[in-house]
Amino acid sequence: MEKELNLLKTFPPVNKEEWVQKATEDLKGADFDRKLVWKTYEGIPVQPFYTAEDTEGKQLPSEILNIEDPNHRTWNNYLQIEVADESEANRLAVKMIAFDATGILFILREPASTNLEILLKGLDLENLAVSFKTEKPSAQLIENYFNYCSSKSVALEKLTGFYQSDVLELLTTQGIKPEYTELAKILELTSKATKFYGLTIQSHAFADSGANIAQEIALVNNKLVEYITELTEVSELAIDEVFKNVLFHTAIGGDYFFEISKIRALRLVFQSIAAHYGVPQTTVQIVASSGLWTKSLFDPNVNLLRNTTEAMAAVLGGCDGLLIQPHDSSFQKPSDFSHRIALNVSNLLKGESHFDKVTDPSAGSYYIENLTDGLVEKALELFKEVESKNGFVKAFSSGFIPEIIQQSKAQKEKDITARKKVIVGTNKYPNLTEKVTVETIEKVADNTAVLQPQRASNAFDTLRLTTLKNFKETGNIPKVYLSCFGNLAMRKARATFAAEFFGIAGFQILGEHMYSAIEEAAKQAANSEGDIIVMCSSDQDYVSDGVEFATTFKSIAPEKQLVLAGYPADMVDSLKAAGVDSFIHVKTNAIEALSEYQNMLFEPSKTL
Repeated sequence: MEKELNLLKTFPPVNKEEWVQKATEDLKGADFDRKLVWKTYEGIPVQPFYTAEDTEGKQLPSEILNIEDPNHRTWNNYLQIEVADESEANRLAVKMIAFDATGILFILREPASTNLEILLKGLDLENLAVSFKTEKPSAQLIENYFNYCSSKSVALEKLTGFYQSDVLELLTTQGIKPEYTELAKILELTSKATKFYGLTIQSHAFADSGANIAQEIALVNNKLVEYITELTEVSELAIDEVFKNVLFHTAIGGDYFFEISKIRALRLVFQSIAAHYGVPQTTVQIVASSGLWTKSLFDPNVNLLRNTTEAMAAVLGGCDGLLIQPHDSSFQKPSDFSHRIALNVSNLLKGESHFDKVTDPSAGSYYIENLTDGLVEKALELFKEVESKNGFVKAFSSGFIPEIIQQSKAQKEKDITARKKVIVGTNKYPNLTEKVTVETIEKVADNTAVLQPQRASNAFDTLRLTTLKNFKETGNIPKVYLSCFGNLAMRKARATFAAEFFGIAGFQILGEHMYSAIEEAAKQAANSEGDIIVMCSSDQDYVSDGVEFATTFKSIAPEKQLVLAGYPADMVDSLKAAGVDSFIHVKTNAIEALSEYQNMLFEPSKTL
C-alpha cells in the first residue's frame, strides 16, 4: 500500500517575513523594497510575491462583488459595423451571425433616417443583442426601433443590447457642450425595455489618450454622477431609472492582470456610488472592447495576440459583452475575414478554453484581490477629488482632467520611447522586411483642451513612415553598417541592439561585419555603403581601440556618421574628440535620436 504524501505536514510553514528575509540574504543586503517592489502608473506598490497573509483581516473584493447570476457565466460576442449602406451592413451582420456573433453594434451616421427594414432584415431580435451607436442622441431612432420590433411581434422585455451616445465623450474629445434633453427622452423610452440599456458610458477616450487604470475607473464613474444630476434635472426620471439604464463600455488595455482587476474594481466603485444614492441595484452591465492605445500599425498581426490576451483579461474580469475589433481596424477598413478572426477570439475562449465555466476565476488570488483593492482605493480618491471640483464637466473644462491624463500619458510615453515598455514589431523586434501600404497616419492635434485618442506607437509609426516616404520620393534609404570587433559576446549583443535600434525607423541594416584588426575594421567601414557606421564591442575594447578606430575612420570618411553602441562614460570625451558623432544605449531617447538622424540624412541636397 502506497504511503500517503502530505506536503503540508512534511514541510514546516513559512511566513511572509521569512520569505522576505531569505530574499534579502540573496540580494546580499540590498534594500528589498528598492530592488523588488515596483510601482504602477497609478502609484500602487506591487510586491514580488503575495501570500495568504496579504488578505488576512480583509473583506476580499470577490466577497462583495455582486454578480447578476453567479451560477451562469456567459457574455455576448459583439461585432461592430459602421453603416454606410443598410444592405451591405445587413449582409455582413447575417454572415457573421453564422460565425457565432451574438451581438451587433451598428454605428449610424443618419440615425433618424436609417431604414431599419433593410438593416435588420432576417435578424432574430429576441436572441441577438442589437445595439446602436450615434454621435448625437436620437430618440427618434429608438422610437423607430421599438416600433419595428412591435411590427415583428417582438416584445420590448425580450430585447437585449444597448444604445450608445455618450455626450460627455463628445465633450472630452471635441469640446462639444453636452445637451441632455434628447438623452433623457431616450431613457424614458428604454426604461420600458428592461434589458436594453439607454445610457452607455464609455471609457475609451481616457484609455486611448494615455490615462492610467485608476483614472479610467474614476472618471467613468464621475461621468455617471454627472449624468444622474443632469438627467434628473431636465426630466422627471427618477435616480433609480437612470441607474437601471446604465451600461459601462470600457476599453481593454494590454496589462493582463491589471485589466482583470480593472473590471472588478469598476463594479465595486459603481456599487459604492449606487449605495450612496440609496439605490438597491448593485450590478452593472459591462461591455469591454479593444482599445486603440495598445494596437500597432507595423507588424499588425501581433494585434491578433494582443486581442487574445485583452479578451482573456476582460472575460476573467467578468465582462458581460466582448467586442474585439479586427486586428487591422486601427488603420484600414477590416475585411470579412478580419471580422471573423476577431469573433473567433471569443469563440475559442468559450469552446476550447472553457472560460464560461467559472463565474469569477480570479477570486482568492492573493495578487488580483490586492490589486483590485488598490485600484478601488486609488479610483475613489480621484473620484472624490473630481467631485470636489464641482463634478466632471467643471473639472474637465477647467483643465484638471486633461492635465492629469497628460501626466499619465507622459509617463507611459517615456517608457515606450526608452523601449522599457515594449511594443513588439514597433519599438522592439521590428520586421525589417515588412511591406506596408499605409503612407500617412492621422496627426494628433496639438490641443491640450481636449483628449487625443491615439495608438501608443504613434511616434514610432511616424518615424518609420517618414523613412518610407523618403524612399518613395528619392529611391534612397539610410544604410547602417555594423562594424564588430573585440569581445565576442559583447560585440554580438551590441550589434543586435544597434540593428534593432535603427531598424525601428526603417533603416536598412547591412549586416554584422566582424574584424580582428582595428585598422582593417575602420577602413572597411569607411569604404562601405553605410551612411551610418556603428562600432560594436565591449567597453574595455572601446578603451583600448575606440580612439584608433574613430581616428582612422574619420580620416577616410569624414562625411559619414560614426556611432558607438554603448556609453563608456570615462571615454566619452576622448571618443568624441577622435570622431565619434553619437552614442546609442538603453537610456537613449529613441524618438529624438532617430528623428535627428532622419533630419540629417533626408536633407534635399543629401544623396544617400
